[in-house]
Amino acid sequence: MKKKNGPKAMKMNELVRRTGVRKATIHFYISQGLLPKPRKTERNMAYYDETYVDRIALIKELQVRWFLPLNIIKDVISRTDGKLSPSELDVIKTGSRWLIHSEEHRRKYKPHTLNQLSLKTGLPAEDILDMERQEIISSTQGKSGTRTYRDIDIRIAEAFAAIRKVGFTKERGFDVSGFRFHSDLISMLAVEEVKDFARRLADRSLDDPKFLPKLAEKGMESINVYISHLHRKKFVETVQSFLESKLNGISAGKKSGKGK
Repeated sequence: MKKKNGPKAMKMNELVRRTGVRKATIHFYISQGLLPKPRKTERNMAYYDETYVDRIALIKELQVRWFLPLNIIKDVISRTDGKLSPSELDVIKTGSRWLIHSEEHRRKYKPHTLNQLSLKTGLPAEDILDMERQEIISSTQGKSGTRTYRDIDIRIAEAFAAIRKVGFTKERGFDVSGFRFHSDLISMLAVEEVKDFARRLADRSLDDPKFLPKLAEKGMESINVYISHLHRKKFVETVQSFLESKLNGISAGKKSGKGK
């Protein structure tokens, strides 16, 4: 077969060697739309170019370093047509190194099993598993099949248990599935934040080498506080808006009744 101009083509074994990702995982990424389908020859042999190496590296960075689930990673990739410039990817890689460093310092809990997490929070194991099904938390599984939850997921479960204790119970109609929209909205927000963060800082010379690490480490905490206050403000304003609309409707109804 004659060599063609363009990206260098490689077989699956070479792609596995270059990326350190198993063949089954690569096929899974393709089936989920995280990677494009490879080029095939007449002999049904698939070939992969260098873009697959870069794309798999990006997937692993977003998954391992940013703790983003695959559905959000797919969203990031699809919204950028699968393309992030080298400078944008470099911003994400640099920021992620410092972000993971910051997360390690904030770590409060060692990994918990399902039973340990249930005992700690008072949540039934089924509720915790349902939180996973709704993509609110996630776990990892070892060879034995034992589920383990990391620090951030334990904190989320604790917060959810507190929500239950103040009265948002199943008996009152607050199933776990009813909290899925929070996860979906925040996932969308995370996608936009990561893209915006990379694009704003890409191709810009940062005179202060400490700026990006500081931004990655301290910025999230400041943004979380900002979002918390903003959420509270918008929630109160929405309640007031509904209330005023209802009262105005009642007032208008009374006036029209008097005119009859």
